[in-house]
Amino acid sequence: MANKKKIGVALAGGVGYCMTHIGVFQALEKAGIKPDMVAGTSGGALIGALYASGIKLDRIEHIVKSIKWSKLMGAHFLFKGLASSKPIQDLVEELLGKGRRFADLGPELLVTVVDLVTERKVIYPERPSQTIALPVRASCSLPLVYVPVRDGERLLVDGGMLVPLPTRELRERGAEFVIAADFKVARDEPRNLFDVALRTLNIANQERLAESVKAADIHIESHVGQSSRWNLATAVDLIKVGRMAAEDAIAKNHDLIQELMGNEAVTETMR
Repeated sequence: MANKKKIGVALAGGVGYCMTHIGVFQALEKAGIKPDMVAGTSGGALIGALYASGIKLDRIEHIVKSIKWSKLMGAHFLFKGLASSKPIQDLVEELLGKGRRFADLGPELLVTVVDLVTERKVIYPERPSQTIALPVRASCSLPLVYVPVRDGERLLVDGGMLVPLPTRELRERGAEFVIAADFKVARDEPRNLFDVALRTLNIANQERLAESVKAADIHIESHVGQSSRWNLATAVDLIKVGRMAAEDAIAKNHDLIQELMGNEAVTETMR
């Protein structure tokens, strides 16, 4: 049965923590909830692109279990960043197909980035004919770690700089029911330069994140504890964490989801 409302799923960024998003989609699929739109920031944009392209969840899980940093970072020697994010663009093209356009996807995909020139957010696609790989690469390009990505006159970086959780962006593009997925991290001491940069960004974004959560109908918060976001080999264990968090959220919002779906699709998750 078709959804009564247009459903959007917003995915936060978080490097390895984004593995939890795979588990979230697994739980939503089990509950019969099929999003019409997916919006992702940073690593959430990458997972969202894989899902929206039609790749099966078991295949996505297999892909991330075999991923290495060598597939995500390239050598670079300019002063604007430590590494090139071109390998991310290459990976997206390899998995989705070179030249794959936003118009080719179902569900609809939104990717958030920030333009360092205008200091404003940019939401792709701006037109359906735009290709997916470069915006996803740009959204994943965390400043200091990655060199900013050039797109015409724009100089693009991680969308999380201004959009930690793209719930309102989904609403603006027509989503009527929004499910937000992000993380709760243990407050320990930052371990390295990159942790310091991300912690600083998170602190600066606390109010934006709170407002984004308020814009969601259901909030799925995966408790990732003290897991390292940089150790991709161990981060895959967070898929189960995301699945359990989503199952709990679905159970707590059972009546709301039943009304949304107009059928008994979520009953199975209660067993």
